Amino acid sequence: MSAVPPGDEVPRGEGAPEAAGVEGKSGQLMGLAGLLRAWRAAASQRLGRQLTQKEIGVGAGRSERWYRLLESGANVRLERQHCEFIGEKLLLGRDELQALIFYSMGGAVSAGAAPGFESPTRRALQDLLDQQMPNPTWLLDARWNVIGCNEAMKSWCPWAMESGANLLRWGLLSEEARKSFVDWPKHAVEYLAMLRFSMLRYPQDPELGALLADVTKDPYVANLWETRSEVTEARENFYYRVSLAEHDFKVVELESQTLFPASLPECRIVIMHLLPGDESESTVGPAARPVVAEARSQHSAQPLPGQVTAPTAAQAAAYAGEGAVPLPILSELLGAGCQLTYAPSTRTVIWATPQEDGRWDVAEISPYTVIVRAPQVIYVEGASEEYKLLARAVLPQDPADAVQRIRSMTAHLRRRIELLEEVHAELWEANPLSFPIPGARSTKAHRPLWGANVSSADAAARATDWDVALGISSYDQIGHRAGSVQSVDVDIAEIAQEFHFVHPSESDFQRAPVILRSLNEDASVEQREAAMAEVLDVIVERIGPPTLYGGGAAGPVIRWRDEHRTVLLDRSPRGLQLSVRRTVELEAKEKAEFANGTPEDPATYFSRLPYLWQLQSGIDVSTPLSVPAVPLAPDWQWLEESLKALLRAWWEQLPTQIGHDTAGFNIVPCGGSAGTFSTLSVLCSKDDGVLLLVDDREVPSGTSSAVMAGRGWHDRIMGWWQRDFYDLGSEGPAAAARMAVEEMRLRGVASPSDLGIADVRCEDGGLLTLSGFALRPCHSANGSAGTHRP
Repeated sequence: MSAVPPGDEVPRGEGAPEAAGVEGKSGQLMGLAGLLRAWRAAASQRLGRQLTQKEIGVGAGRSERWYRLLESGANVRLERQHCEFIGEKLLLGRDELQALIFYSMGGAVSAGAAPGFESPTRRALQDLLDQQMPNPTWLLDARWNVIGCNEAMKSWCPWAMESGANLLRWGLLSEEARKSFVDWPKHAVEYLAMLRFSMLRYPQDPELGALLADVTKDPYVANLWETRSEVTEARENFYYRVSLAEHDFKVVELESQTLFPASLPECRIVIMHLLPGDESESTVGPAARPVVAEARSQHSAQPLPGQVTAPTAAQAAAYAGEGAVPLPILSELLGAGCQLTYAPSTRTVIWATPQEDGRWDVAEISPYTVIVRAPQVIYVEGASEEYKLLARAVLPQDPADAVQRIRSMTAHLRRRIELLEEVHAELWEANPLSFPIPGARSTKAHRPLWGANVSSADAAARATDWDVALGISSYDQIGHRAGSVQSVDVDIAEIAQEFHFVHPSESDFQRAPVILRSLNEDASVEQREAAMAEVLDVIVERIGPPTLYGGGAAGPVIRWRDEHRTVLLDRSPRGLQLSVRRTVELEAKEKAEFANGTPEDPATYFSRLPYLWQLQSGIDVSTPLSVPAVPLAPDWQWLEESLKALLRAWWEQLPTQIGHDTAGFNIVPCGGSAGTFSTLSVLCSKDDGVLLLVDDREVPSGTSSAVMAGRGWHDRIMGWWQRDFYDLGSEGPAAAARMAVEEMRLRGVASPSDLGIADVRCEDGGLLTLSGFALRPCHSANGSAGTHRP
C-alpha cells in the first residue's frame, strides 16, 4: 500500500487539502498555519527563547493539541479572546492581529463592486483625485484594481489607463515595475504583505484568489509568498526611489499617503509626493522624510507620530530611546544643521532639523535613507563605524539571514569589479605603454593557484612569465607565503576553480585536503551550518552546482564529479576541507568502507561510513550513479541506529544543501508478516525538522487517541497519526528513530527483514539514494522504490 497517494497527503503546514477541513494552498484560501509558525519563530527570536505551542495553547485556555492543530492547518475554532491572546504572545502588530481576527470570523463582509463611473460617489472621488494635481493620485478597489486616477498618474504610469489594470499584478510581474523601482524586492515583499491581508479579510473572493494564482506563477514571487510572513493593511506613508520615463529615467524620491474614503471604505486613495532633490534641501530640510516600513514593522516599538518637535537638540535625540548612538559625522555630511541619532530599539534613525523659532523638527527614518543620501560616507575618515552601524540595521536581524543578504550583494558587486578589471586588462594589453598595468587580482584567472601543501620552491618553479613581467612573486599570488595556508587566508573560489577546471597533476591527487574553514569539535550546529552555507555558496558561484549533495555522521560530503576526477567538499576534525581525487580510486575506497561492518557495534559502523545519503542533482538523472549500500538490518537495534544516523545527518545538512525542500521515504511491509502495520513516512525539512506519519487506517475504527497519545503521537488527520520533533532540537532525530521502531513493533512487525523502503524522494527533484539506511528497496503501489526521479 502506498504511503500517501497523490492528492491525499497528510497536512503539513499550509499544504493540506480542503477535503480534510484544512485550508488549501495559494490560489485557493490563504493558509494561516504557515503564518502562525513564522510568527512564533519571529517572536521566539525577539524574546531570546523558544516560544512553545504548549505555552500558547494552555495560556489561551485551551490545550497544546488545540494550538498544534491550528499550526497544522486544521479547521480550529478561534474566538476573539483567543486571537487577542495569540497576538499578545506572538508580539503581533495591529495589522497582523486584525488579519487574525478577520480569519476567526471567516472574513469581512464580501467586497462589492465599486459604483459605476457616473455615480455621484465616483464623480466626487474623481474630483478629489483631480484636486491633488500635480501629485499623482489613484483610486484602488478592494482587489487592487485601478478604478480611477488623475492626469499626473496617467502621465507617470500609462499602464494605469489600460483595461483591468491592477497594481499588484503590475508591481509583482511586469518588467517595467522591476526596472522602475530602485529596490524592487523590498516593494515585492510589501505588495505580498498587503495581498495576504486582503485574502484574510476576504478569504472567499475568487478575484483575489485568481490574482494570487497569477502572481505566484513567477518563481521569485512564489518563493517570497512561501517564505515571508508579513501582513500589512496599507503602506501608510512610504518611501520610494523610482526611475520613470516622466523624469528621463533619473532616480527620484517619492513618498505616498494612503487614505480610505468613508463613502467607499473598501477602496483606498494613494497620493504620491515628489520629495525635493539635493539642490533644495538646504531650505526645506530632510525632516519631512517619512517613517518607512522598516520602522513600522518593529512590533516591539511604536514609531513616532507624524508631527513631532522638541525644544532642544538633546530632547530631540532622546526620541532614539535607551542606548541611543549619535551619528555626528553623518550629520555633518548631510548638512542643514541636522542631527542624526540611531535608535537601537527600533533600528531606525531619529533625524532632527533646527527651525527658525529655535525648536527642532523630529522625524523617524530608515537607516537605508541615510545611506543613500550620503554615499560619500565610505570615503570619509572616521565614518566607518557609523556606516557599519546603519548597514547592519538595514540587514535582517537574524545573523544567518544577514550573512545571506551580504553574500548576495557582494557576489553581485564582486562580479562587476571582475568585469571592470577584465576590461582594464584588455585595454592595457592592447596598448601597454599608455595605461597602468592591471592589478594582481585580474591575472589570477590566467595562472594556477598555489597554496596549501606546496613548497615555496615548487611555487617559484611554476611561476609564469606573466607573473614575472608583473613583478608578482609566489608570495603574492594568494596574499601569503605558499605552504602556510590558514583557513582565513584561503581564496575558496579560486581553489575550487583550480581543482575543477585545471587539469590536476599527480601531486594534486595526492595532496592533503585544503582547510577552507576551521571548525573545532566544540563548534555548534549553527556555526557549522553557517560555515558550510558560506563555503558552498562561494564554490557554487564559481564552478556551478555539485553533481552530488550528501553527507554522513561526520558532516556534509558534496561532490563535483566526472568519470576522471571528483572535487570533494567534506568535513574533517580540523574543519571544512576541499580536495580533488581520482573518481575510480575514491569510490573504490568508499565501497570498501561500506563492506567492513561489524554487526555487533552498529553505532560505530554508521558513524564512520563515508556517507549515508546522496542526492544526484541536475535535470538529467535518468542514469543513476552506482553507489554501495550497507548490509540489511539483522535486528531492531541495528535498524534504530541506522535511522538515527540518517536523521541526524539530514537534520543538520538538508537546510544548507537543499534549502526549503523536503526529503523523505516510506517504510512499508516487504514480505513476511506485518500485523496491522501499513506505512510509516519519514520526512525532514528546514521548516519542519523531522516529521513522522503512521497510517492507522488498517486498524478498524482506528487506534484510540488515548493509546496513540501514550505512545507519543500528537494528531490524527485523515487516518494518519503524525508527530514532529521540532521542539526537541538536536535530540529530535534520536527520539524519532526510537519512536518509529517502537511503533512498527507495536503494530506487529516481527523483524526488520519484513520491511523495506519505498517512495524515496526529494520533492523538488533529483535522484535521492539512502546508502546508509539498512532496509532494502521495496516497490510500493505506485511503482516507486528506493530512488526518486523528478
